[in-house]
Amino acid sequence: MSTLKSLNHLIGAQALGDHLTAAVQDLVDREQLERADAYQRITDAADAGDVAVLAATRQMWVRRDDVDPEEAPARRLYVLERTPTGVFVAFADIDQAADDTDDGEHADLVPELLPYNDHSLGAELPVEVLEMYRLEAWEPFELLLPTVGGIDNVRPQGERKS
Repeated sequence: MSTLKSLNHLIGAQALGDHLTAAVQDLVDREQLERADAYQRITDAADAGDVAVLAATRQMWVRRDDVDPEEAPARRLYVLERTPTGVFVAFADIDQAADDTDDGEHADLVPELLPYNDHSLGAELPVEVLEMYRLEAWEPFELLLPTVGGIDNVRPQGERKS
């Protein structure tokens, strides 16, 4: 299954389309490309699993099985925010070997990330870090909006008139 097909199953066509369209618009604005060329580049990159195109707020990324836990001590990263320079993530499920006490003092993380090892703060990382992970879950903003059926306006309330 292609990456685009799996993303479509994960978040739906509308949310995926909105995400890719925003990436296309960004590319058009930055590089002054024709819209059709930008769409081709973005969809090709997304289908190839390019994390620079895929990374977005409200995603959970899980460390790939082929990645050494010493290179990526957090089993899961939750993207709190996509930034212009990378991703702002919360560490989730720090490996026991990386931090036996879970207080951050003995963590096998680079020193500048130690303050973020309390699972409530986050750290800004380069988006390329996500290449050691695979996208597990994505809750796009659109999924937070009420549906027509969820706001009680599909059928009028009260007795039915004949």
